[in-house]
Amino acid sequence: MIYKETVHDFLKQGIIKRCPVDLKTVTNLLKRAKVDIRTAVRNLPEDEECAFNYAYNAILRCGLALMFAEGYRPEIKDKHATVVRFVSTALGEDCRKLMYDYDFMRKKRNRFIYEPDIPCSSKEAQEAINTAKLFVGRITDLIKDKLPQSEFKF
Repeated sequence: MIYKETVHDFLKQGIIKRCPVDLKTVTNLLKRAKVDIRTAVRNLPEDEECAFNYAYNAILRCGLALMFAEGYRPEIKDKHATVVRFVSTALGEDCRKLMYDYDFMRKKRNRFIYEPDIPCSSKEAQEAINTAKLFVGRITDLIKDKLPQSEFKF
């Protein structure tokens, strides 16, 4: 019940809007999230910040896939933060640490853009990849459960 109430509040606040469920878009976002993870792993030895960014992109795309699978999309302002809030609501309390890690990655990625001297260690990039793998797996399973009649090929 908390999920429905929170989504209703998000609609009232104007941070999300309804949209038709588009399985092609959902599938493409999930496929791309998996590519992003492979790209992050490939880039880890050469460029930790790049690996971190690709891991973050995988999570963002997966969060968007969940929103689209539910028939919602973020509004123009604060899209990334809106995806975090929406996915937190959908996953619930049992994924609190995963969502904390996702939100931390969102903030860190933003700092990379606006404060280019911020370092990213190999360990931090590897942890981002691990978080992305866990997140993508969890969201993929959730979408498959929510849309069991759909056939996904990714």
